[in-house]
Amino acid sequence: MAKKRVLGLDTGSNSLGWAIVDREESGEQTLVDKGTLIFQEGVKIEKGIESSKAADRTAHRALRRQYFRRRLRKIEVLKVLVKHNLCPALTEDDLKLWHTRKIYPRKDEFMQWQRTDENKGINPYHSRYICLTEKLDLNKQADRYTLGRALYHLAQRRGFMSNRLDANEEKESGAVKQGISELSQEMEKAGCKYLGEYFYMLYTQQGNKVRIRTRYIDREEHYKKEFHADKQGLSQEIRHELERALYFQRPLKSQRQSVGKCTFEKNKPRCSDSHPLYEEFRMLSFLNNVRIEDPYDMEPRPLNEVELYKIKPLFYRVS
Repeated sequence: MAKKRVLGLDTGSNSLGWAIVDREESGEQTLVDKGTLIFQEGVKIEKGIESSKAADRTAHRALRRQYFRRRLRKIEVLKVLVKHNLCPALTEDDLKLWHTRKIYPRKDEFMQWQRTDENKGINPYHSRYICLTEKLDLNKQADRYTLGRALYHLAQRRGFMSNRLDANEEKESGAVKQGISELSQEMEKAGCKYLGEYFYMLYTQQGNKVRIRTRYIDREEHYKKEFHADKQGLSQEIRHELERALYFQRPLKSQRQSVGKCTFEKNKPRCSDSHPLYEEFRMLSFLNNVRIEDPYDMEPRPLNEVELYKIKPLFYRVS
């Protein structure tokens, strides 16, 4: 009597169980051999919780990119400030070294410009408060430096901006949106119109006891609103250059280069997942893999032409 040999596998995160059986035409099965292979698990386990080993590496890479882009944003803002004499002069070489080799420009005048003094109450929030509540004399170099210091402080953080394409969609729920809403309510209750004004009030009242940086802040509602306050009457050219340096959002990188070559036509790229032809291919592949268990047959069989003819219209109707 003819028999069929079957291999059975049981895969786990760090083990592989296997067994081989011979199946007779009568349905009787005989165990030939079995075993288990143990290997190092492909996940990280801490306190009984599994996580991807690549998660830490991915998080560190994302943090490095965040630091790099923040540094690049500061450099672009400094270029505008130096150009319009709103901060101590820095050369192109100074900024290039910071960009490429992470060598921070440590010129005495530049370091003094951004230095704080708790005894005199000089800090970036103080500069932002003055720029929002007083009309500075931009013919004076000291006032120009005060305005530049406030703008440079805005370059450190840009706030939360949703990636949702539909601007009319209802506000998202969650910790971020809730934190932004609570901050806006606190500002309204304190009688502060702008974020820098509110943060300076908190700093003068509570000093270092209050944690300002742990709050969720919205880019449009808080940061951009303060930037467009236009209390100092800057020219349209300077405002445009500063806004581009502060809030420029690069488009998403194209993933076109990651598309592989077609299996059947080597010189052409693979079809997109969203293409109708690929949807049809998936449908037909699914139908081709369907097997019917007939009680009169020993093995499941594929669909015949009549059955395919009856089922195909249903798939097209759903798609």
